[in-house]
Amino acid sequence: MATDTPPPEHFDVLIVGAGLSGIDAAYRLQTECAGKRYAILEARDAIGGTWDLFRYPGIRSDSDMYTLGFPFRPWPSDRAIAGGEAIRDYIADTAREFGIDAHIRFGTRVVRAAWSSADATWTVEIERDGAASRITCAFLYMASGYYDYAAGFTPAFKGVEDFAGDIVHPQHWPEQLDWTGKRVVVIGSGATAVTLVPSLADRAAHVTMLQRSPTYIVSRPSRDGFASVAHRVLPRKLAGTAAKWKSVGLGIATYAYARKRPDRMKALILKGVRAQLPDNYEIERDFEPRYAPWDQRICLIPDADLFGAMRAGKAAIVTDRIDRFTASGIALESGRELAADIVVTATGLVMRLMGGIELTVDGTVVNPADRLIYKGMMLSDVPNLALAFGYTNASWTLKCDLSARYACRLIRHMDAHGYASCTPRRDDPSVTPEPMLGFTSGYVQRANAILPHQGSKAPWRVHQNYALDLAALKFGKLEDGVMHFAERNGTVPGPSPAATATPAPRSSLPIGTVAAAAAVATVAGLALFAKLTERRIERMVPVDGRFVDVDGRRMHYLERGEGPTILMIHGLAGQMRNFSYALLDRLAADHRVILIDRPGSGYSVAGEAANVRAQAAQIARFAQTLGLERPLVVGHSLGGAVALALALDHPAAVGGLALIAPLTQPVDTVPGAFERLAIASPLARKAVAWTLATPAAMLAGQKGAEAAFAPEPVPADFATRGGGALVARPGNFQAAAADLVAANDDLPGMVARYGELRLPVAILYGREDRVLDPELHGRRLAEALPAAALTLIDGGHMIPVTRPDETADWVRMQATRSPR
Repeated sequence: MATDTPPPEHFDVLIVGAGLSGIDAAYRLQTECAGKRYAILEARDAIGGTWDLFRYPGIRSDSDMYTLGFPFRPWPSDRAIAGGEAIRDYIADTAREFGIDAHIRFGTRVVRAAWSSADATWTVEIERDGAASRITCAFLYMASGYYDYAAGFTPAFKGVEDFAGDIVHPQHWPEQLDWTGKRVVVIGSGATAVTLVPSLADRAAHVTMLQRSPTYIVSRPSRDGFASVAHRVLPRKLAGTAAKWKSVGLGIATYAYARKRPDRMKALILKGVRAQLPDNYEIERDFEPRYAPWDQRICLIPDADLFGAMRAGKAAIVTDRIDRFTASGIALESGRELAADIVVTATGLVMRLMGGIELTVDGTVVNPADRLIYKGMMLSDVPNLALAFGYTNASWTLKCDLSARYACRLIRHMDAHGYASCTPRRDDPSVTPEPMLGFTSGYVQRANAILPHQGSKAPWRVHQNYALDLAALKFGKLEDGVMHFAERNGTVPGPSPAATATPAPRSSLPIGTVAAAAAVATVAGLALFAKLTERRIERMVPVDGRFVDVDGRRMHYLERGEGPTILMIHGLAGQMRNFSYALLDRLAADHRVILIDRPGSGYSVAGEAANVRAQAAQIARFAQTLGLERPLVVGHSLGGAVALALALDHPAAVGGLALIAPLTQPVDTVPGAFERLAIASPLARKAVAWTLATPAAMLAGQKGAEAAFAPEPVPADFATRGGGALVARPGNFQAAAADLVAANDDLPGMVARYGELRLPVAILYGREDRVLDPELHGRRLAEALPAAALTLIDGGHMIPVTRPDETADWVRMQATRSPR
């Protein structure tokens, strides 16, 4: 009797690969496309990808960890160059921390994937435990790297069968291999070779690095002094951001300098090498390549360890060609023979795009080499598929994270418009194919037959530049006339209209002069970016009201309506639009409502001090200047603490207090929404304000807003209508950070005086407030003031925005209790 075959399991998104880029993509998917059902298919039995596969001695990052690490979980150490085991643990810990590990299906190899336009679905064929099966998905994200995990590249050497010793490839290092007291020859000149040589030299009798031609080698400290200072003076996440952007800026600047002045860069690199080795060493023979810097990837060594092994006589470099293997070593074309007990063939990788899976679109086989790559992450005429492919001149993760976030933007856009597919198409005949990678490295040249091409102009151009890609992938138009979308009707995608509107020995960094210039250029560039962004924000969120001078300092306020007076003081990192967003019109119907920007916030000038009582004193003089007679003072969050200080120190200026989610007690920990503001040093606050604060707000501002509003959603227009964008201005960031640091200064003394209050006090809190605890700050204040009333409503910390009707009714009720 026939039985129906159950349909394949279906996911919104399938991610192939559980290495750095796969875990990054999963995090972005579950945070930026919440609710999407996804799985990660990993052919191996462990998390980590490259960092789990490679186990050879000394394996470490070949770029700094501040850019190789995850942007959402910055590398926590000042050790910029980290070992493979530490990186593997970091990836696995990240997957566990965010619950990503629960979505991984280990031992699952993807064989082929077929797209059906009629169904707008990928059917993915997999093998697991020797059994074949199928899974379907709407979007396929390939995070499987770019090389063959099965084997590395080894040339066909003559006489290999005559060699009596061990021959190993680093990609499959034998755990039991013992090189103690043995003569080791490492064939190769790339990152793997320069890592292996000093690592093996500690135990080996001697290690020789045999290279056919030299590679550029640059030494840098394994510990990053800038990062060490940043972690001492800045909050953890902001310190990670600072270290990352320092590395990004340095990388972009040095790469640009190398391409513009290759001879000068070459001289600087060789000068650094010369400083590490004896005066009579033939530097040009072993360290001067025939190509320009960055025609191939530059090898990075930590703390000059390779040079140290050479100076100690434990290692040497030989530049020659292999004639053949012999029973006892390797015979060279020069006639010399290198004795060896172990030969390590660090001769490169075999590139294999997307794990070598077979792709078809509507029955037609896709050869990636025949396609152009769109924004460095999608293949022309292949719908709903993205691939993670990092930079050749910087860290892998930088580009992969941007690609993952762009894929999430596409998915959200399709959901919002009812599209089923997105397909980049080359409709412009003037776009001509060019090699995807400009490297002359052997592994790249051998891969020309499998790699897609880039195009002669955007968006087909592959930028080896994080800043350019950040602009294109985070802020660029989705409907750009090249990306074609199809609706959910099974039709072939048609064109969418384009949118219109520890120091190393002797010398730590051989290119110190360039590095210093790059650092200055980076800081200057960030400051200019902050200034230009400030002007753009001011156009988006212009001045709303009027100004009045208070003790020679300008205060910005907005007044509307007639009736009993209500004075409203906003919270940390806010401004008056937090109230005008929803409460102002409701209250101004029957009250005179005055909104102010606290000193330093919005468009008000900061006072001499940022502590709560100093701000209260300035607001008291503001009220006197306007002739306000004992208004009801509404304070939200930190504004609640300022309102309490106003009532304690200037009781004649206050008729009553209506405190919304107020800060009333000293706090030991900084709420997550404001962690980036916790900068104790005034000098550091100013430096961050004019360098990192603006790009950090652009990259992570939404996440901070979500933490402040949680568990309720952030209104889509809060950045402008609610004034949220203003905190990205350098001055506002600096003032907000000062407010946070000074928040506890006056609270202990104020708590001891709460019993002095003789005016009406009411407290309103959202039951689900995740910024300030209603029990600690609400109920404890109510207990100190027997006449005070605590009201709890549904909602989080931002109830003036999310619960305006209930909040306005509550404020209006408190106004009837205040003396007139």
